[in-house]
Amino acid sequence: MHQGRDNMTKPFSEIKSYRGAPTIHVDGQPIAGSGFWRSLNADERYLADFHQLGVRLVWFSVGTNYWLANGRYDFSSLDQAWERMLKAAPEAYFIPRLYLRPPDWWTNANPKELRMTENGEPYRGTPDEYLDGQVLPSSASTKWRDDTRAYIRAFIEHHEASPFAERIIGYHLSNEQSEEWFYWGGPDSDYNPQNVVRFRDYLETIYASDEALQEAWADPQVTLACTQLPRIADRRSPQEGEFFSPAAQQQVVDYYRYKHTNMVDIISDFTHLAKDLTDRRALVGVFYGYQLQSIPRGQLDSGHYALAKLLALDSVDYLSSPTCYAGRELGSGYSYFMSLQASVRLHGKLWIDENDIRTHVPAPSNEGFGKTLTLADTISMQRRELANALCNGAAYWWMDQGGGWYADPKLLQELGWLHNLMTKAMQGDRSSRAEVAVVIDEGSVMWRASRSRLQSHMGITEIGHLGAPVDFILLSDLEEARDYKLYYFKYCYRQNRALRAMIRRVLERSQGMAVWIDKPGWIDEDARTAGIDNAQQLTGLQIPGVREPGVREPGVRSVWLQDLPDAAALRELCREAGVHIYVDSGDVVYADASFITVHSQEAGEKELTVLPGEQLTDVVRNCPLETADGVARLTMDASSTAIIYRGNRSAWNDLQ
Repeated sequence: MHQGRDNMTKPFSEIKSYRGAPTIHVDGQPIAGSGFWRSLNADERYLADFHQLGVRLVWFSVGTNYWLANGRYDFSSLDQAWERMLKAAPEAYFIPRLYLRPPDWWTNANPKELRMTENGEPYRGTPDEYLDGQVLPSSASTKWRDDTRAYIRAFIEHHEASPFAERIIGYHLSNEQSEEWFYWGGPDSDYNPQNVVRFRDYLETIYASDEALQEAWADPQVTLACTQLPRIADRRSPQEGEFFSPAAQQQVVDYYRYKHTNMVDIISDFTHLAKDLTDRRALVGVFYGYQLQSIPRGQLDSGHYALAKLLALDSVDYLSSPTCYAGRELGSGYSYFMSLQASVRLHGKLWIDENDIRTHVPAPSNEGFGKTLTLADTISMQRRELANALCNGAAYWWMDQGGGWYADPKLLQELGWLHNLMTKAMQGDRSSRAEVAVVIDEGSVMWRASRSRLQSHMGITEIGHLGAPVDFILLSDLEEARDYKLYYFKYCYRQNRALRAMIRRVLERSQGMAVWIDKPGWIDEDARTAGIDNAQQLTGLQIPGVREPGVREPGVRSVWLQDLPDAAALRELCREAGVHIYVDSGDVVYADASFITVHSQEAGEKELTVLPGEQLTDVVRNCPLETADGVARLTMDASSTAIIYRGNRSAWNDLQ
């Protein structure tokens, strides 16, 4: 427990490693990572349903409607909602999710603080941004930041001084499009003069003098004091094919580096405030790092490619996103997170999956986005979601977006079983067993135009069907990460002396195979050149040109492929690299030190290759899974999910 400055006793919450995975701890005790999200206005009986299942983590969303005027706030209606929630779930721990778009009265009163288009007009939100013509604050506005800090302060101070504080273990801060911290307006904004000033301030941290800037930008007239934002036309006109020219378009690249960095600077400002206001006793989380998900206004203008900077913050404890919207189909699909879970985990932070997959239950807003049509399909889908979180050291919340998505007694019984499984599994070894690293270089996105042929989010579902678990990781984290047998450099289009040396050290240390895609290292940031010579320098392969399907060299554990490989091709490369392939049938596998899970495409007998001497228990059926000659045979229905414990039945039953 934590004794606050107001002498109130409140829970102390933190993320610590527990049996090999980041875990929420409350007053020193680990908490199972399955939770419930609700709309504040939903019927409390749905919250009570999950409370009765034993689920103790609860998120709910609130906005700025309690912000009546500058310095005036009224939280009385929210206090009433708290009383109803605590009556329904008295033993729950809550994390309010605070959406920070200011009220309309604020934007109407502050015309100089608005997000602007290139022609100097206020940008107006559009339906694909869940808006309808509203004007929006500039992210560069000092007044917006100051006034928002004041609202955050009022909100948290009110809660920390309230009787509800003893049930609050964190605060989730959200903003921008769909509350997920990617820029409203995308490429069409922000040309507010304050954004120009902040861009200049950023450039002063990069360039020591006007002369250095002039050389980099190939412009003898530019100075740090007179730089401007690049025009939209220039940001859409790469001069090196799909790439911005390192010799002629450094201004554009610097702008995008600033744009992504600026988003994390805002998050840092607000999350540090939240940490300080709680004496660092509460968790703080955000949505961020959507590098494996197509973002509506494009990856380049999203603001989500400064993940390394965000992971270095001591003010962010967990990151989150919805389950990726691609691959939600049963059987042929693949559940995966929008961000790079291995990097999040490496930095000691928790990934929380927002499980908003629609169920078979007739309820408001319960359509589309992977919706299942029968109870059996819903159960299989929910088991696959659990398998992804369980084997990747993540947590998740069931999102009851419209209220009543889970209002089926048989489904609730299944979710209670899954929650109990998540709780029990915490006592096993939760360390990763992935031998494949899928590597993303977030710095490469700054060099590639928005309509480039391959994006960082493409081809992920194929990876999921190779038959072995994988880690998704930042290039910049490879040296600190453990060794892998295969490094799939999926999105790595730039290089420099430091990156080349680091990659060489990692490959020599691990003796892992390198798989390169498309135009690896095409941009040399030191030489300020672009082209195939750079790709050959980085890979050590004589790449003949992009017209060829692939290149191998005898005796060299490195391969170049022109296009993204399908699951079968990637599986064969993994097999050559010595990766343990669990199934060879194109099914999805998640696995860690304690579990193997399989999601089937087609019905039939699956041959599961096991480690020597390994005993297995089918957790769903609670029975041993017989093995012979290193193979366990598993009979599965189409689009079903098996959950297997790596140990005998007695060991499984002994876990508490």
